[in-house]
Amino acid sequence: MINTNQLTKKYGDMYAIRNINLELNQGDLFGLLGPSGAGKTTTMRIIATLLNPTSGEAHVCGHSILTKPKEIRQLVGFMPDFFGVYDDMKVIEYLEFFAAAYRIRGPERRRRCNEMLEVVDLDCQRDAYTNTLSRGQTQRLGLTRVLLHDPQVLLLDEPLSDLDPREHIEMRNLLRRLGSMGKTIIVSSHILPELADICNKVGVISEGELVVNADVSEWM
Repeated sequence: MINTNQLTKKYGDMYAIRNINLELNQGDLFGLLGPSGAGKTTTMRIIATLLNPTSGEAHVCGHSILTKPKEIRQLVGFMPDFFGVYDDMKVIEYLEFFAAAYRIRGPERRRRCNEMLEVVDLDCQRDAYTNTLSRGQTQRLGLTRVLLHDPQVLLLDEPLSDLDPREHIEMRNLLRRLGSMGKTIIVSSHILPELADICNKVGVISEGELVVNADVSEWM
């Protein structure tokens, strides 16, 4: 599903990431760990075809990031750490706006939005305005948005950051649920315990280099 080969990104003489090699299969939930600035976001943005590598290659579902970016974007859902919402829109309106961008038309659009709200346990907030949501609810709204087109791969950048204890547990349970649906997921964090018991694979990135890449059962 995801394969990277010597993936490298440089800015001048500085390496953001260097020679990242990953191999993830369908259903893998991969925890990418590292401090801020280690290269987690850069790696995910390159896999999502939002950033070009300096060298190296990556394939998502058999498609090259260099030659088939449009095909990959149809298969990937990328959720950044922080994203904006439109304050004057209701949750259902916000989702229908993005569903239209994904070219989901007619009655299928509303059906799909409602279905994904149920998946993330946010259906009770469908008529709430987005600016009234808590941090955890906003994170789940962002996750709902990237699920609308039913991607095979999810790239989630720090989805557990700044959540209160209850929201933290709810998000972890949701990640487990998505993993059980067969989606291949990369989720980043700078805190190991956040991911250790929900991921089957883990990587540790430091100063742009992947210093650990292992099954959780072998590494822990």
